[in-house]
Amino acid sequence: MSQFDINLQRFPKSSPFGEHIEDDPVFDPARHLELTRPENLLTLSELGYGAEIDGTSPTDVAATSAFRILSDEGAELMLHVCQQLEAFTTSNARIAKNCRGGTYRSKFLRDFSLSLDVAEHLSSIMKTPLLPHGMGHQLSHLNYAPPEVGEDVDKWHYDTLQVDYVMFVTDPKKVVGGEFQYFLGTRDEMQALYESKQPLPAERVVVPEIPGPGFAVLMQGNYVVHQAKGLRDKGERITLVNGYNYADQSTPDYTALKQLVLADPENLATAEYIRHIALRCVSNLETAINEPGYKNDKAVQLQKLYDARRELDAGISQLEDSSVEEMKHFGN
Repeated sequence: MSQFDINLQRFPKSSPFGEHIEDDPVFDPARHLELTRPENLLTLSELGYGAEIDGTSPTDVAATSAFRILSDEGAELMLHVCQQLEAFTTSNARIAKNCRGGTYRSKFLRDFSLSLDVAEHLSSIMKTPLLPHGMGHQLSHLNYAPPEVGEDVDKWHYDTLQVDYVMFVTDPKKVVGGEFQYFLGTRDEMQALYESKQPLPAERVVVPEIPGPGFAVLMQGNYVVHQAKGLRDKGERITLVNGYNYADQSTPDYTALKQLVLADPENLATAEYIRHIALRCVSNLETAINEPGYKNDKAVQLQKLYDARRELDAGISQLEDSSVEEMKHFGN
């Protein structure tokens, strides 16, 4: 009976968009990936975080040095795809030119974003299992150089999700400027500097060396404050930001929905967020469905429902909250 045919999709069957790119290559992980490991890891404690964030992350890894994700061929095809997606760019209070939802318009981008080969590799670097984010617009967000030379690509900020990487699609060595930077400190320290209008000490700004296209920096984006500088001369600059969640369901979800609706249409962000929460609930309920635990006592069995209800309650609370926020950032 069809009622028992439960078939969950890693990506929605439907799309909010009617248009797609015209020339969409086929993603082949065997040819298009070249996964290497970063030489250096920075920890949350080294940034200055302590007991105040206990229970919010299953790992102390905060950020990495650059490492390779795409092969030369993969990088060439990614650039080809992202150049076509530039036709669908928008802007917001923080970013002058970006494309969100490209995974709905390109199967190459979607298959790359959801790649389990990449997710498993990143999990080993982050020292905790990761899953590609359940919200389509949190997968492979693309930033493009603003029309005005000198205008920053993205202001100082922290992200609306737990883990992501920033990967250069274009070759950073072929342009002047456009550096990716992060702050050697906590969000609260950055907030204090911002409010006091003090300049950032140069020694607390890290500029990872990016050897070429297809190289990325992995980070806990909601704790690492970062920005993207503008170009100091005309040129092409494209970066890709792909988002992940912790597979560890005991770690609370971090999805800043009120910030997302300032970047995406509210109905679209809401639909994706509900799907994301539903996926987290399924993770809690899967064992109850497939492995009922006949010998467990009632308290152990009931905990599965409590965990799923906790996810639902948290999601519903965000959706029912009618307060309005401004887009958060720390300026330039």
